[in-house]
Amino acid sequence: MSRKKKNDPQLFGDLASRLARDQGWQEQLDLHSLFLTWDKLVDDETAAHAWPLKIERRVLWLEVENSAWLQQLQYQTPILLEILNKSLKRSKLDGMRLVLVDQNRKKVEPERPKVCFVQPSAEEQEAFRCHLETIKDEQIREALMRFWYLSHACQRVE
Repeated sequence: MSRKKKNDPQLFGDLASRLARDQGWQEQLDLHSLFLTWDKLVDDETAAHAWPLKIERRVLWLEVENSAWLQQLQYQTPILLEILNKSLKRSKLDGMRLVLVDQNRKKVEPERPKVCFVQPSAEEQEAFRCHLETIKDEQIREALMRFWYLSHACQRVE
């Protein structure tokens, strides 16, 4: 049977694999997983006073509560980078920048909604895995599965 058939699911699998690899989505997904695991990777005290703000060009920007914590974390930057990089599977952070919380913005903006995790059912997970079977590249399948899982498991708590 010819693979040139228009509705061949294998063609979609090949396209999705190449697209994810070419666009660098695997690395970005890996890097941004730090936002979800931050509280587990650092100690409770650090998590209470500093949190990830953004990642630009493999540099993690942390928003820090006050100048005392900013100074403390400047000394701990190499240790934090080592801990965070050990948790990453496909990428590495090259650096970390620290910024103070903008007090004016904090007063004007309402608090950000929290995220809670609700595990998708085993049936939902298995159904999505069946869709991924057409993708040849195992790493792409794994990355898409993690992306799907996180997009379904992370829910905002108002």
